[in-house]
Amino acid sequence: MAKRVRKHSHPIKKPKRAEADTEDSKHGARLVLWVVLAVVLISGGWGVYRKLSSSEPDRPTPTGPNVLLISIDMLRPDHLHCYGYHRETSPRLDRLAAEGVLFENHISSTSWTLPAHAALFTSLADSVHGCQDTDRRLPDKLVTLAEEFAAAGYKTAGFFSGPYLHPAFGLSQGFEHYEDCTSYARKMADKPAEEWAHDPDVMRSSHRDVTNPIIFPAVKKWLSEHGESKFFMFIHMWDPHFDFIPPPPYDTMFDPDYTGTITGEDFFINRQINKYMPPRDLEHLLALYDGEIAWTDLYVRQIIAELEQAGLLEDTVVAITSDHGTEFFEHGLKGHRQTLFDESIRVPLIIRYPAELPAGVRVTAQTRIIDIGPTLLELAGVTTDTLVMGHSLVPSALGEPLDFENTAISELFWGHGKIEHRMRSIRTLKWKYVDDQVRNRRFYLNLADDPGEQTAWWDLTQGVGRKLHDRYTKIVATLEDWRIQIAAGAARSTLSAHMRKVLESFGYVGEEEAEMQDFIAEEPTSLPSSTLPASSLSDLGFENTVGARPCGSAPQGPDTEERHRKPQNG
Repeated sequence: MAKRVRKHSHPIKKPKRAEADTEDSKHGARLVLWVVLAVVLISGGWGVYRKLSSSEPDRPTPTGPNVLLISIDMLRPDHLHCYGYHRETSPRLDRLAAEGVLFENHISSTSWTLPAHAALFTSLADSVHGCQDTDRRLPDKLVTLAEEFAAAGYKTAGFFSGPYLHPAFGLSQGFEHYEDCTSYARKMADKPAEEWAHDPDVMRSSHRDVTNPIIFPAVKKWLSEHGESKFFMFIHMWDPHFDFIPPPPYDTMFDPDYTGTITGEDFFINRQINKYMPPRDLEHLLALYDGEIAWTDLYVRQIIAELEQAGLLEDTVVAITSDHGTEFFEHGLKGHRQTLFDESIRVPLIIRYPAELPAGVRVTAQTRIIDIGPTLLELAGVTTDTLVMGHSLVPSALGEPLDFENTAISELFWGHGKIEHRMRSIRTLKWKYVDDQVRNRRFYLNLADDPGEQTAWWDLTQGVGRKLHDRYTKIVATLEDWRIQIAAGAARSTLSAHMRKVLESFGYVGEEEAEMQDFIAEEPTSLPSSTLPASSLSDLGFENTVGARPCGSAPQGPDTEERHRKPQNG
């Protein structure tokens, strides 16, 4: 078994605020920039954003490995061969899994991009970091993963290819180099937003964007200039997101005999793509999605090959994950950002680092997107006193049992009026409890017997239902305690009203939403699980209580908790 790396503490120096109304003062110059760039805001602008300098004289010299974190947008694990999918969609990801650790039950904080990446970067639940809707951005007072690495002396670079990774939403904090890899903004850069915000061609540009060929050269160029320094690199890969328009030969790779008329274009607005569509057409749609995955896997291979050719791969932690999945009518809907069923919140996680982690390990315990940051920091040998909700997964990757309570909290709080979502779920390997506040219904699901989540159980007054409901109530109270303690108070994003309309026009806040399949219309006539004898929460998959641990720290006890809450150097 590999030894752990030695950890070094590098405190984050976040700016102090003299009074509450200074939240936006740090961004004064940045606000001017957003006004100038408003015309291309939906794309993130065609440019590079530099936020800080890594040449500060007091910067420490990192001794740990490089870290590469890749987030592949809208990637479902059940469409990856290494997760058991029948098609060979992911040969390079499969190899990474064979050489590293695959986490079989990894759960996102939500079912859409913006809050999921905020959770990934802060290791906080969505209702705690507060960046849950399009008019919010991540507060500067929160410490991001990039800031942790920057404070430890790492060069930090980010490459994004979708609208909700734009700096306007606060996700660029800590990156020295933050590069937009979208393609469609350039043709609009010389026009005011009013001229194209509702242009049907522009509306479709985001979903039709092809970014893999832009990402790779940008990453290659940065590595050629900075590869000799220790780095933390984040790459957001967009192309598996709908629309599904893979190039040849990936467009026919998994369904060469199809002769129908369905294409992957205009997936969100095409009324022919609905829950009543012929099964053969849906099968073709899935084949196109698989083609996008295979094509993106090719670019992952090229990025990994670039590291290998530069002699950097063996000294680099490589982590592959996603922000959310998507729905193909498993519950009557298409797309995502609408429910918290597993097809939308279960995502892959693969980590390769031979110096620390054994090869070919599959972790069956449930893990969460908020656990990724602490894991990468521990592998890099970086510790901080930043208070987070996630925990390192290194022990579980080394075969040790989890030493923390691993309930997955997923939340969906966005919209208003006609389209509004107020939903939260708690999940273990065995059970999921769902609180749909807009529809005023609460139910639970038996994931062990019903992994497809087709039968809801309504009785919350006894047995399993009562225990889950009580547990949920305690977790909600704990989330509120966290929110107060962190006091994130997500600031409003710097998106103008016009730009918000642009996001709406791209389908991110649609005017139409399919009716959810009424699979829970009638309560089951029997509930075997509700007759379970009284027992501890561990029988439901809950081990302990929701606890806090600074990134990379040892398990907390009463004598260490207060010490971890005190920041170093004020």
